[in-house]
Amino acid sequence: MNNLKVAIPVSSKDDNPIMFERFGRASYFCIFDTEDDSSVVVANPAVGARGGAGPRAVEFLSSKQIQSVIVPQLGPNADGALRAAQITIFQGEPIPVKNLIDKWKKDELRKL
Repeated sequence: MNNLKVAIPVSSKDDNPIMFERFGRASYFCIFDTEDDSSVVVANPAVGARGGAGPRAVEFLSSKQIQSVIVPQLGPNADGALRAAQITIFQGEPIPVKNLIDKWKKDELRKL
């Protein structure tokens, strides 16, 4: 694992937010960087989109050089956009982000 960035949809800017159930409609994304084990929470510009929030969120994450996402589930448009952008998709559960990252590091999450 060399210098990967992983994004997780969240609904708050807390220190250890719980993963949000809806990818494109999440208020924020927690971005974890393996280079220095740091994370930052950024606003999702697609949250208020009338339609196509998933693909718009993918465009935003691509601009942030995200290589993987951890999500509970995806709609077909977001799924297609992530695959087209060559972003790896892992399935997670609505637990705190730090727990999800630990599971991801241990290869305990299912790749979709």
